[in-house]
Amino acid sequence: MSWVLHRIDDRLIHGQVLVAWGARYNPARMWVVDDAVAASGWEADLFRDAAPGIDVRVLTVDEAAAAYAEEAAAPGSAFLLVRDLQTALRLSEYGASIAHFNVGGLHYAPGKTKVNEFVYLDDADRKAAHSLLARGVVLEVQDVPATRPQALAALEPAVQP
Repeated sequence: MSWVLHRIDDRLIHGQVLVAWGARYNPARMWVVDDAVAASGWEADLFRDAAPGIDVRVLTVDEAAAAYAEEAAAPGSAFLLVRDLQTALRLSEYGASIAHFNVGGLHYAPGKTKVNEFVYLDDADRKAAHSLLARGVVLEVQDVPATRPQALAALEPAVQP
């Protein structure tokens, strides 16, 4: 079974991931793929401790891309979590064959404009989304399993390839 959720969310592991998505898929493993978190021992420990009973690995983009295919054959279900569209694009460029990303939360920051209630994008985000879509990666906006997924390109035409 392995990879059941590839999620882009600036909060990485939090309540929606653990409670809503976790109840849907019951993950045995979660990968937090973030170079900055991987470089910070205390942040990595914080994320590992955030999901009791789940094997949480904190990896750099390089490490995750190198081990992605092997993990796909592992038993049980797994989540892959990235903070932003740029990290998702780097994973794809570095060889992780990911066909679909759930865009779950890219919140307001200066310079970002509203796409919907929980997705805000700036020009760098739009460029990364455009590149992912051009590579054939599906980007669907959906905060929790109970809501209807929507294509990011339908909500933000500027990202269309």
